[in-house]
Amino acid sequence: MKKETKYTVRHFKLLDGKKVEFNPSENRELANRCKLALAHMVTGKEHVLVNKS
Repeated sequence: MKKETKYTVRHFKLLDGKKVEFNPSENRELANRCKLALAHMVTGKEHVLVNKS
């Protein structure tokens, strides 16, 4: 039987030459298209951003 593989995805950015981990879903600097790409990779479905007005 094939054992299930689990992955841990971590995101980093360089600040003052040091690698700092960050959460892309909570980072306002991250472009909306990157959030859409992340959602597509996680769910395998297409997503659309909407305004919460």
